[in-house]
Amino acid sequence: MTTRPRSTAGVRTRTVHALASALASWALASCALASCALGCEPDPAPTAPEPAPPTGATVEEVVSASQGPLTLSVRNVAQDGWSGRLVVATLAAEGRALRVLPSPRPTPLSEIVAGVSPRQPFAAICGGFYDPSGAPMGLVRAGGVEHHALGERGGSGVLAITGGGARVEPATGFEGAGVTDALQSIDRLVVRGESVVGAGASDRRAARSAIALGEDGAVHLAVAFDERAVVAEDAAVITLGPGSAQTGPTLAQWAALLRADPAEGGLGARDALGLDGGFSTSLVVKSDARALSVIAARATINAILVAYPDG
Repeated sequence: MTTRPRSTAGVRTRTVHALASALASWALASCALASCALGCEPDPAPTAPEPAPPTGATVEEVVSASQGPLTLSVRNVAQDGWSGRLVVATLAAEGRALRVLPSPRPTPLSEIVAGVSPRQPFAAICGGFYDPSGAPMGLVRAGGVEHHALGERGGSGVLAITGGGARVEPATGFEGAGVTDALQSIDRLVVRGESVVGAGASDRRAARSAIALGEDGAVHLAVAFDERAVVAEDAAVITLGPGSAQTGPTLAQWAALLRADPAEGGLGARDALGLDGGFSTSLVVKSDARALSVIAARATINAILVAYPDG
């Protein structure tokens, strides 16, 4: 779908210094290095989680659209250091199927999804991280076939999928017997309802993405981005630019939003795994009620698809 650029009145003015900084970051780093620098935080310590502080965020839902088991929510968020949107696709458990969609090279999320032509309603989100050569940094298993092995630099968590069920497991010692699809990523953010982002985690800001699992079995595919990262927008497409690697929530803020009670604007996540954010932040949601795509500044190496193949 072709996007139309925002009018000058609808886009915040950027200073020459900010533009020069954004162009320099593109020239000095590949997509993988930029994404990794933003997301490759020291592994959190899930064995000794620290209670998460309040989000300190003001959250207002501005869109809620449902078709059967899929609900799309768009929320305005104002939090210390950033102001933007949280976009969430929530998918109920009954009749649901999760899949990892591999790609041989970094590819726009919409193209990866188009290759399998899923039936509506469905939602898909960017996957794990990739290295400077464009290869996955961690485990990628799809339909029982291992496309890339577990990697030391691939992240502390693995999304393990069996049919419509999913769980987030530690990467250390992961074997995955009986698991048809699996994706390793950086990093586990919420474990048993508590943030595991330690005090020593980076305070870098960037657009974020994650898959979160609720106590009720729901799967949430979520992205968050600062308004300063948006370069074009229409009713069905939000396009992010280089600002997605420089603005947005910190990892600690992101984890706090994911695990916060829904009454506070959070997702109420029991467990959550961070996915490749920054330049790769992307989400596609399609239903009869509403279609919305968040388009990344660059690309993603694989994707997670949640659909209802039997209608």
